[in-house]
Amino acid sequence: MAEAEALQRQALEIQRRVLGPEHPDTLSNMVNLAATLRREDHYSEAEKLERQAVDALTRLRGPEHPFTLTAIDELAQTLEKECRYDEAEKLERQTVDSMRRVLGPEHPDAASAAYHLAVVLTHNRHSDEAISVLRAAIDHGLDPATDLAMATNPDLKPLRKDPRFEALVSYAQQRATPPRRN
Repeated sequence: MAEAEALQRQALEIQRRVLGPEHPDTLSNMVNLAATLRREDHYSEAEKLERQAVDALTRLRGPEHPFTLTAIDELAQTLEKECRYDEAEKLERQTVDSMRRVLGPEHPDAASAAYHLAVVLTHNRHSDEAISVLRAAIDHGLDPATDLAMATNPDLKPLRKDPRFEALVSYAQQRATPPRRN
């Protein structure tokens, strides 16, 4: 991750100089660098980059442009990692609603944002709603890798003793695993 971060920083510096600070490629790299920083637990710097990107994208492309929504979803994930669950929940709810309206309920990005909302809901002890949102995410195009990893996601640990979650994990794994051919 450290090598990826260094390369992304170099690319961002070049893009800012050559393309400008608000070019779509520059903003995209800012969001990507922020995701790397989040994986490295550098939440404060990730949040700063994400907020800059969200502000610029909202101004340049509008609040419901797909790339703006993706950047907002990334910001909400960082807020969740910072244990700022109420802020993250508010952003994720808005993002899920907008993505479903703009991209359609079956779009993978909408399903992914719904999954992130379920994680935040779990942290906020809204287990019933978290399970419902997870089910909708699975039904509406959540990627198979996330389906398969759901059972071991530490953020969903509080749900593991709930039989509804166990059934949901089984359902997700069945959907993610292609049937065997004889």
